[in-house]
Amino acid sequence: MDKTELDSKITQAAKTILSYCIIRTSNRFEAEDLAQEIILEIYKSAHNIRNPEAFYGFMWSVAGNVYKQWCKKKAKNKECELTDNLIDSEELFEDNSEVGLLRRELSLLCEKYRKAVVMYYVENKSCSQISEHLSISESMVKYLLFKSRQILKEGMSMERNYGQQSYNPKELSVLYWGNGKNTYNSLYENKISQNILFACYNDKLTAEEISLELGIALPYIEDVLKELVECEALGLDGRRYYTDMVIFTADCAVEVANKTREFRKNISDTLSEVITNTKLSNSEAWLTVCCILYKAIFENLQSKVNIELPENKFGESCIVWAVEKPTDSMRNKGFEFGVSNTESSSGDRVQFFDFTVNGEMVHHSFYSSKAFTNVFTDIAKGKTDFENEYEKVVVAELVKKGYVLNDNGKLTVNVPVFTKEEFERFESRLDGAVEAVEKNARSIMKEAEKIIRNYIPVHLKKQAYQMAYFRIFEDAVSVPVGTLAENKVLYPYNGKGLLPTTYIILK
Repeated sequence: MDKTELDSKITQAAKTILSYCIIRTSNRFEAEDLAQEIILEIYKSAHNIRNPEAFYGFMWSVAGNVYKQWCKKKAKNKECELTDNLIDSEELFEDNSEVGLLRRELSLLCEKYRKAVVMYYVENKSCSQISEHLSISESMVKYLLFKSRQILKEGMSMERNYGQQSYNPKELSVLYWGNGKNTYNSLYENKISQNILFACYNDKLTAEEISLELGIALPYIEDVLKELVECEALGLDGRRYYTDMVIFTADCAVEVANKTREFRKNISDTLSEVITNTKLSNSEAWLTVCCILYKAIFENLQSKVNIELPENKFGESCIVWAVEKPTDSMRNKGFEFGVSNTESSSGDRVQFFDFTVNGEMVHHSFYSSKAFTNVFTDIAKGKTDFENEYEKVVVAELVKKGYVLNDNGKLTVNVPVFTKEEFERFESRLDGAVEAVEKNARSIMKEAEKIIRNYIPVHLKKQAYQMAYFRIFEDAVSVPVGTLAENKVLYPYNGKGLLPTTYIILK
């Protein structure tokens, strides 16, 4: 190999050699010194390379030999030596089954053992250095190393298989009902979190078992496990984790759908009949459907179910549950919805039945900020001048989302506005449909409760009755509305006319 080719290959491999040295040394300076020694030795011995294709094998051989000599120099300063050198640094880059098994078991080793092993065998730190870094005694360091060797050797002799979720991960929607900000919503949206919750739903698993089920090395899920326990989504029974929220699995959803098909069709037919008999425009049809469903399910039925919202450690009164996302869910087809109502400081009410057919669900903005509701209802009552800078920002956001129209400075809300008396008269015309929808929703809930009891863990069975109510959000709302859209009774909002699924009721 000529000098030009050698220079080129070493330049390409320099970063890899440095990375090799960084994970074996205590700091960057030592790593750079070691890397220089390896590169220098490669140059010195390069005349032994007969075939350019053998360069990388030669390079790792030289790296291993130089590192061995470096370790011998370092060993003179070591304060404890343990036999059974589990990791031969030269072998770390070799492809053999024994090293592969060792890597596998290291990935399953819990944090306190793994840190001690890596620092001692890979980073070549002494027991006193490890003791200082981990804030434990040297005796404990020696115990951790001794115990780790036992665990690793035992694990290497075992047959381990990754679970189904390692190649077929689940996707969950984590839903929240209550009074609060859903403190850990972002954590639940993480796919690793979702799959941990699913893995521990019917079986109590150790961290190592969760790691195998997901096919993810333990170091990458330990912090997530801690956060899920912290936010009370996971419980701990000794060393075993269990999911502490109800999950509506796809199998549960399919059985509920099969056994409640008649009642769901009845709800769709009732809503369709109201729309066709009264010859409503699309916006009027959406508004009517939302009002019927809200009155039947979120006012009438909920008051009879008597939902209890326990207070979590963050002071939020809420229930959190999850739904496995099947491919044929109406929620996945754009008919997931959010429901909420907020009041302004003067007692005006903004009601949301916010389907994603309108794009994003915007009711969250109002729910998290009183200013949104105050500004929105003020505009509904004719106010157009806002001097407060924050209120101006709110107005701009409302215009951006399409909830307020700005015609050369003249602001108008883009949703239906009722007085209290007008809305009561409007609702009274829907009483027959409300009663029919409530009756069928109650039948769905009754069937769902029986089915849910067969699918949830023992420690969650006491929640079956309440969770049957939350199950009807899909079966008595999303599915019937999706059916109306498929049958061309309802059409997606096309940007013309009033937004149909939000309305204001002035005090």
